[in-house]
Amino acid sequence: METAGGYDLNAHYAAELRQARRTLQDDGADFAVGILEDGVITQSELAELNDHVLQCLGDLGHDTDSITMGELGEISARPPSGASQAESAAWGGTFNQDVKTCSTRDGAQTIWQLASAAEINPDNDGKDARQIIIDCYVKQGLVSESYSIDDYERDSRAGAGPFDAGKRADAGFRQKVEACG
Repeated sequence: METAGGYDLNAHYAAELRQARRTLQDDGADFAVGILEDGVITQSELAELNDHVLQCLGDLGHDTDSITMGELGEISARPPSGASQAESAAWGGTFNQDVKTCSTRDGAQTIWQLASAAEINPDNDGKDARQIIIDCYVKQGLVSESYSIDDYERDSRAGAGPFDAGKRADAGFRQKVEACG
């Protein structure tokens, strides 16, 4: 549930919180474990986590001024100016891989998923958060009505469809995606 203090996971996401802590501890993601220590993910913790991800992307050679991040890890970036279409496509593939690396390194992806789940389904009433997001994507006209959880998972891993960095560079597209959580 989102509160003035952040996303409180203690009541409705206790099992997920325990599992995330164990996984993050096993992965050595101490920063993320610290965020989950009190069971509340605050706005300032999310901002600091996003700063870690941006720093990582910068360390991998990306221009952080060209990267826009939403609170819950939505990332878009502009390819280097003057790049050909082929160079932009190659850059996009590298960027997506680097985002994957940087979002898992400090446990950011786990934190974003927990906060997003608490925002989308605060009572954790058994609805699959992915389906809730897909329903919103359909409503926003981002995907067809036949878009499935399998499609969502495939596109998420591949950086395709609604997860495509090139498409997210468009402010209108990004706004529709961010409206869905």
